[in-house]
Amino acid sequence: MKEFCKFTTRSPAASYIPLPRFLFQDEALRDITNDAKVLYAMLLDRASISKQNGYIEPDGTIRLYFTVEQAQERLHRSRQCVTRIFRELEYCGLIIRKKQGLGRPSLITLNYPANAKLIVKEAQP
Repeated sequence: MKEFCKFTTRSPAASYIPLPRFLFQDEALRDITNDAKVLYAMLLDRASISKQNGYIEPDGTIRLYFTVEQAQERLHRSRQCVTRIFRELEYCGLIIRKKQGLGRPSLITLNYPANAKLIVKEAQP
């Protein structure tokens, strides 16, 4: 059996993946599955890594790669289920996937609702 520790005021912060509130508050996204919301959060996390690594298009769009196999492993779902989740995100407009050819991962672009409340970082002096 796995051993667990109590989370106290002195516990170190846990590593986490942020789950945007608009996934729960936007009426147009109300019907997407929780698996789709979790996958979107994982893609958002991957986008921050892609940004740090310089995977940025000339127009400023962050490009990222996240394969069906990677999603299967992280979500603990079948290939068929993960393929359905990706299609669900595409259908509602949260992602755009561009196929790159046989054996190469799809290029993914993330979108968010125009009315979403986002955190804007102030420019540092």
